[in-house]
Amino acid sequence: MKKIKVLAAISMLLFAYSNIYSFDGERNGFILGGGIGGGYLSNSFSYESYSTNDNRGVFLTNFKIGYAPSNTLEVYYISKVSWWGETDINYALGLSAIAVSFYTDKETETGLFISGGLGLSTLSAPFETDVESSNGFGVFGGAGYEFASHWNVEADIFYSAISESGVDMNSFGVQLTINVLAF
Repeated sequence: MKKIKVLAAISMLLFAYSNIYSFDGERNGFILGGGIGGGYLSNSFSYESYSTNDNRGVFLTNFKIGYAPSNTLEVYYISKVSWWGETDINYALGLSAIAVSFYTDKETETGLFISGGLGLSTLSAPFETDVESSNGFGVFGGAGYEFASHWNVEADIFYSAISESGVDMNSFGVQLTINVLAF
């Protein structure tokens, strides 16, 4: 609940200070977006002398909110979450990060962009009441192409390191999402 309140406060501040003409087709100003996709996730777990690896396909969700000071630069909060099921439990490995995107073409609304960010990585089972979440460090970097106004496809490389109660989990993922962005 605290995370939602902080996100709502940041959103209101960004909206208050953004260009009054937001959502006018120009990227500069308030931005809001999301997407879905798929990917591959490789997890390695170690505890004392025991270690194991887990490789799997995952479903992805992507949420983005922030501000673009120009048509070529975006600064935003992003939540990238990898979802999978195992033994009747749904797991989520998420990255809540501060990120930036740089668009190479400032004249049109389409074109190539690169993005990256770092923040808090969380492993949880969000629909289970008796499973606690674990937190650590996460980072992502990638590139994408805006093929139509407000629509893009993005490929990212994701890394997460979570260490809690003597258990270390390192995750490496490749993600591909289709996103829509309101600006």
